[in-house]
Amino acid sequence: MRKAVRMMLSLVLSATLLAGAPGLTLLAAETSDLESVESTESSPEMLKAEIMSDTDSNMPYTMLYNCIISVSGDDEAMHIDITTNASGMASVIGVKDVKIMKKVWYGWSTVAVSDGGESQNRSIMGISIPYANAVKDATYRITCVHYADVNGYTEGENDTGAFVYTY
Repeated sequence: MRKAVRMMLSLVLSATLLAGAPGLTLLAAETSDLESVESTESSPEMLKAEIMSDTDSNMPYTMLYNCIISVSGDDEAMHIDITTNASGMASVIGVKDVKIMKKVWYGWSTVAVSDGGESQNRSIMGISIPYANAVKDATYRITCVHYADVNGYTEGENDTGAFVYTY
């Protein structure tokens, strides 16, 4: 009985698709009905860029640029590389409070942590952390805090968001 009903529904759906959608009406607005219409013949406005001079010398504040967390893996471990950089020479620059979290049925569970690391008198630095207990096809996320001091201390948080470890 079910097979016959499925067959009938399939035939009706096929016939409807072949015949088109009856009663479908398309309406198009005329140009005069529109408040403003962009002309396809006009070219975009050309703007002149000014080069800003001396933007990289003696910045009075700290500016963190990027904190990039990249993850790779092999048969031995999940490899986590974190790099950060700042404007100008930082008296200290680093990454701290690294957390590796695994998705569980009730939320996120922190499975590993690292203090991170720091460097002095640099504008860029990076750390590498191997996590040997990573489970293939499990969902993870990694968070950290990156910081720098270039005439003033500042820090920011970074989060990879959820990803599936497939290595």
